[in-house]
Amino acid sequence: MERSEFYILMVEDDQELANFNQIVLRRAGFTAQHAADGEQAVAMLDARRPDIVLLDLNLPGLSGWYVLEYMNQRYPDRQIPVIVTTAQSDPANRVVGKIQAVYRYLIKPFDRRELIAAIESALGLS
Repeated sequence: MERSEFYILMVEDDQELANFNQIVLRRAGFTAQHAADGEQAVAMLDARRPDIVLLDLNLPGLSGWYVLEYMNQRYPDRQIPVIVTTAQSDPANRVVGKIQAVYRYLIKPFDRRELIAAIESALGLS
């Protein structure tokens, strides 16, 4: 598959960071849609199955953890890699994330090369 054929769902409430990540992803050849909160993410998950999800944990309304649980129920085969993008470096979150099958954690602020490398790895492109 070409990079542009992968559907990336980015769930991020910080509009400035979301805009920056959109530019980074576009320059790397990917196409991404942005959800600004958990409710929008759930609606987008209902509309189309993503190939990968970039998920912030601290969202207004429905949390990132809720979105992750919803994904597990909506897509029980769990073949969708989730890269958590969070400012929380608490080890307890990583333990819960392992239970929830999170592919990788990126602690904010992260480098754009780190983001692209994580996506490429999750999609089997590297």
